[in-house]
Amino acid sequence: MTNTQFKLIENGRVKQGLHSQPVDEINFRDFHLRTAMGKTAGAFKRWFGFNQFQFVSAICPELIVGAAIVDTRIAVVSFVYIYHTASGKLHSYQFKAPTFGGFSSVNQTPDNGTWYFRQGQNSVELSCANNERTLTVRLKDGTSVDMTFPMEEFDPIRLATRVDINGFAYTQKMAGVPCKGQVSCKSGTFDLEELKACASLDWSAGYLRRRCFWNWICLSGQMDDGRAIGVNGACFTNESSFNENGFWVDGKLYILPGIAFDYDPDKLFEPWSIYSNNQHSNNTVEGQHPGGNKLNLTFYPEGAQVEKNNFMIMASNFHQLFGHFEGELTTADGEVITIDKIYGFTEEHYAKW
Repeated sequence: MTNTQFKLIENGRVKQGLHSQPVDEINFRDFHLRTAMGKTAGAFKRWFGFNQFQFVSAICPELIVGAAIVDTRIAVVSFVYIYHTASGKLHSYQFKAPTFGGFSSVNQTPDNGTWYFRQGQNSVELSCANNERTLTVRLKDGTSVDMTFPMEEFDPIRLATRVDINGFAYTQKMAGVPCKGQVSCKSGTFDLEELKACASLDWSAGYLRRRCFWNWICLSGQMDDGRAIGVNGACFTNESSFNENGFWVDGKLYILPGIAFDYDPDKLFEPWSIYSNNQHSNNTVEGQHPGGNKLNLTFYPEGAQVEKNNFMIMASNFHQLFGHFEGELTTADGEVITIDKIYGFTEEHYAKW
């Protein structure tokens, strides 16, 4: 990771593309937000239209931990879940509070600062400082998570794109980062380093589409040869000229082209097929052979975090499934990486912000 940083908005416009440098601040107040008819948006729209969320996970064959804080301006939502694979038990918690009242705090600096949600005896904190990220969870029933993972020697995906006629989106992703710490829940106490768990990060913000839908894939784990592997990919979002698709091997990023999600939306717990658009011959023109990095995976769901809310001006239909992946990743130079029961997520999410 380099130390050179910059602000995302310059002269009222977003700096589009994949960025190798850390982004110091999502300075959204400097963005020239317009209405669909080209007029400068008012102060309320500039404030209300900006949304952001952060999701962190720890993944290993024995345990899957996920925690998020979502700021929708009207309300802040936080959830935590712990899935114990051996028993099939899911410990899931969801919290909501208004943005006012001191229940939460977020910032616009992806690599620095603290987000928190606190409600009674329940708290979720996501912190970043000194090239290290930390997840701290304390819940009323005694559940706790203390997890850290480094950012040094890791090449994140940092992507900024335009959204519709008048917005922008920024997302920062990491997956396959070895982590350490302890998880205590009703299924027992677990040492993440001993379990060879790997972390993932999704830090996203912007003036997003009023109505959004996306599919997402993320997997993290350590292979039999000791290498850490991670995958991130999405479809139907953040694809305006660029995309957020890639995989990591020991922190080195391999960019992927567009990917497709093939699954039955009425049968989400049946296997999903997920592949890059250069993987199958029916996506090629005769005489042309697309190269580059490739992905070809099958996802086998085992459980899910589900939330459905419809508040008229805001809505969410959220399915985050967790389970394991089988298949292959192929680098542009021909190395084939076999994915054998590496755990992670897929997601189907509709949101009206």
